[in-house]
Amino acid sequence: MVKYLCYILIMQKQGLKIKGKVREGRKIGRTIGFPTLNMPYDGELQGIFVGRVKILNDSTNSSWHKAAVHLGPRPTFDDSEIVCEAFLIDWTRQIQPGTEIEVDAAEKIREIEKFNNLEDLKKRISKDVEFVKSWYNSHSI
Repeated sequence: MVKYLCYILIMQKQGLKIKGKVREGRKIGRTIGFPTLNMPYDGELQGIFVGRVKILNDSTNSSWHKAAVHLGPRPTFDDSEIVCEAFLIDWTRQIQPGTEIEVDAAEKIREIEKFNNLEDLKKRISKDVEFVKSWYNSHSI
């Protein structure tokens, strides 16, 4: 309960909550070891964030899952569409398009960058994921 309240206080101070349905992505993240849940996003806040995801229409698993969250365009792929992408930490199940999820973005890690190649992107995402894990460890959430 205390962990949940700590997260709520952080969310009230600087967070963002997005609810929507997972849509089919380009599966690029999957090819580099970071499969993401993708959904439309029309907010102004952009960047890479510490976050969490809840699968809403899954009666077998209604808990929150730690995530690295990307809000905005994907300049590495010359894609200017604004999207929400979430990589769930320590998650192995596949989530089908149409599944309703809720994404919370708590603390901004960094701005969006354009990378020269997939290997550079993969290295940066690895660092982001390590930051998310460390953030959760230090916040006892």
